[in-house]
Amino acid sequence: MFSLKSFYREIKNRQIRKMLVIYVGSGLTLLGAINLFSSVYHISYVLFDCVLVVLLYGLPSALVYKWYHGVEGKQKMQKKEIIIHSLAVVVATVSIIWITNISRVRLLPRDAKTIAVLPFKNLSDNKDDEYFSDGIMEDILTQLSKISDLRVISRTSVMQYKDTKKNLRQIGEELGAGTILEGTVRRFGTRVRIVGQLINSKKDEHIWAETYDREMKDVFAIQTEVAKNIASALKATLTPKELQQIENKSTSNLEAYSYYLRGREYYHDYTEQNNERAAELFRKALELDSNYALAYAGLADALVWKRYYDFSPEWIDSALMLSIKAISINPNLAEGYKALGSVYTSKEQHNMALEQYIKAVELNPNYAAAVTNIGFTYYTLGCFDEALKWMKKAIVIEPGSARWTSNVGLQYFGLGYDSLATVWFRKALILKPEFFFPNIVLAYIDLFSGNFVTARTRIGKVLTFHPDVYSVVEAAGDIELIMSNFNQAKSHYQKAIELSSYRSSAGIKLAYVLLKLNKRPDAMKILNMNLPHDAEDLSEFKDGTSTYYTAASYCIAQNSKQSLRLLKLAIELGFRDYRWILIDPLFTPLRNNEEFKLLITKLKSQIDRMRKRVMVENL
Repeated sequence: MFSLKSFYREIKNRQIRKMLVIYVGSGLTLLGAINLFSSVYHISYVLFDCVLVVLLYGLPSALVYKWYHGVEGKQKMQKKEIIIHSLAVVVATVSIIWITNISRVRLLPRDAKTIAVLPFKNLSDNKDDEYFSDGIMEDILTQLSKISDLRVISRTSVMQYKDTKKNLRQIGEELGAGTILEGTVRRFGTRVRIVGQLINSKKDEHIWAETYDREMKDVFAIQTEVAKNIASALKATLTPKELQQIENKSTSNLEAYSYYLRGREYYHDYTEQNNERAAELFRKALELDSNYALAYAGLADALVWKRYYDFSPEWIDSALMLSIKAISINPNLAEGYKALGSVYTSKEQHNMALEQYIKAVELNPNYAAAVTNIGFTYYTLGCFDEALKWMKKAIVIEPGSARWTSNVGLQYFGLGYDSLATVWFRKALILKPEFFFPNIVLAYIDLFSGNFVTARTRIGKVLTFHPDVYSVVEAAGDIELIMSNFNQAKSHYQKAIELSSYRSSAGIKLAYVLLKLNKRPDAMKILNMNLPHDAEDLSEFKDGTSTYYTAASYCIAQNSKQSLRLLKLAIELGFRDYRWILIDPLFTPLRNNEEFKLLITKLKSQIDRMRKRVMVENL
């Protein structure tokens, strides 16, 4: 019969307590030593975990051994003792294997799936190969961008670190990236060597590294392998559709690929001269491979930009056909849908543009250009709440951008959250002190709050450094207009017209000012330039802001009926500047009109609805 007293006596006789004290003490000492060396020499803590498992599962085995062999004399190993020891070994082995398998995940920082691909170093003897190393880096970035489980920092944000002296930890902090991919590219003869290293930016520890020494014709396969290996290293989920996209090869012609990379390098410079060079190089790529979908999309983008440079609409139809051709060759090409969206944007077909941008982001969730275009399009359509959501997403993809930071402020400003807007505009000015746009909107915030002198002083400082920027000059005119300083307003608006044309918002405001200065013939001449020949055809009006100022032209011309008709259309098209219309002197004749009051009420309710969503969803 079991006796607790006799059991305790056996424990004492077999020296189990002494063994337990020695075992625990020695184990803790060993773990402490391992922990110390791991922290000093950056040894993976998987070793600590494995030793801990051995000690934990070894304890029952040690106790059993001491129980059976703790007294003097030779004791025979019993069957049940062998089973216990074997079970402890099996369980410990399985546990160690499991810990080893998950150790790679545990080595990753929490934000490991936010990755920055730094510009690859060109190690080739020919320094003209710089475009090639940059192109390889961008293609790998693009491949990774297609994986929805990853957040990939945009090309624009990472290119600033080309040849940087900053360490990876600092770069990771600035970009908000938990992991960083860096690499080198060397071309020699018909071969290429690409070295990639994935690094934990928090600890500056390697997570994955690989060297690819292949024939040049294998460069596309290398890009695919790198993307797949990184996804595996970061334990990112890769859907079958994403895998198919990553494995898709746009061209097999290396010379065409080389032309495409050069063209893309020039395109990203965003100057008229280099845009022309980009278009020429994309055409050369297509001469070598007529089914090169990316080259069609690249050429379409270049032609859209050409439209903005030379104001010639003839290029838009060509860009439309090229982007459609790109999509017909590869229906899963995000760049093709983005290019098509840009075409529709230039044609002011904003809803159609939005549809294409959304398709591009569905195919490439980290496509910065498409994400930002979605934000701009929602803003143009007057959906400030939805625009805010996409603008904030753009900042995550492209951190450190003063432009996107200020655009977040712009949405808050449009919704009437001036304090939040001011915070974001100040952030933008810290990132880029010479950026004039934040100060323009801050001047309007001063204006709407009645701080006229502050508004004038602020815009005056901006004018000193940017005297030939249309939006700055027009804002200066607006401030004087609201203050009824018509001569000063006239001077600013005339300057703005020199920078654009009489057919502009500044031209219409100038017409109003001239009327106030008793120069009616000059005012009516400008108004006639801005009044449409066919006022009944509303299909020509596609933009809310331009339609608003056409409505203002009719109001100044004392055609209240047509003015109200177009003001209603402007609101339907996305005009949401509620606070401006409340103080805009151009609409003074309609202030007491009941239909005008109803339109203002409708506009305010739309703003209130968006404000409520922003508060509820904490946008």
